[in-house]
Amino acid sequence: MVNIQKLRFFDCNCSVGRVAYPHLSDIPDVEGLLKEMGRAGIEEAMVYHTVARYGHPPAGNALLTEAIKNNPRLHPVWVLLPHHTGEMPHPGRLLPEMEKHHVGAARLYPGANYHNFSLSEWCSGELLGALEEAHIPLIVDMDTVSWEDVYKILDNHKQLPVITATCTYRNNRYIYPLLEKYDNLFVELSRFMGAGTIEDMVERFGSHHLLFGTNMPQYTGTAAVSLLTYSAIDRTAKQAIAGENLGNLLKEAWK
Repeated sequence: MVNIQKLRFFDCNCSVGRVAYPHLSDIPDVEGLLKEMGRAGIEEAMVYHTVARYGHPPAGNALLTEAIKNNPRLHPVWVLLPHHTGEMPHPGRLLPEMEKHHVGAARLYPGANYHNFSLSEWCSGELLGALEEAHIPLIVDMDTVSWEDVYKILDNHKQLPVITATCTYRNNRYIYPLLEKYDNLFVELSRFMGAGTIEDMVERFGSHHLLFGTNMPQYTGTAAVSLLTYSAIDRTAKQAIAGENLGNLLKEAWK
């Protein structure tokens, strides 16, 4: 029998602001996101602003800071750029600003359809190194980067927690060899919809590399909650994935 005792969920993959093709009804603001979190039974979430992803990162980060201030359930994630064009400060000035605003994680969107830069060391190495030194988790969306990019980041920055978001079970042939080599890889589970996928990963690698996420409001939160709640793993592993693993990563930040 599946244990359906309530878990405490901490979502690592949420946004505020409008999305182009929402699968939910349009949820453009914090109030709408909190309502959906309540419907799904999610306690807390890490959020970025869609303007930072689809438009201008500094503007979107500022909108996020204002939108979620004084809301203890929502934790800011900033979308970053390398400093070379002057659109964002050098990491030596950027990281103190992130600490000031209690930014617990970063996201990068390097592709040509987004912010058009390279994740290679010659372009992003200083930024990645600064995040690594501060133990700030980096979230990369696997719809926007390659697994070769992920490998290079993991290999060059072995103390940088790298969270691969929106993976699917069809990515396992990439994920498994990387998990065999790198302890700093973490996998967000919002699209792990294949039968037995969570169970197989926990059996092979344990639960500590897996993080709960929903990708709200692009997708509904209830699907991700059900996926983990009804998985055939023990309650200790479920609670670790639901929120404890993410909480442990965030505790390491800024040490």
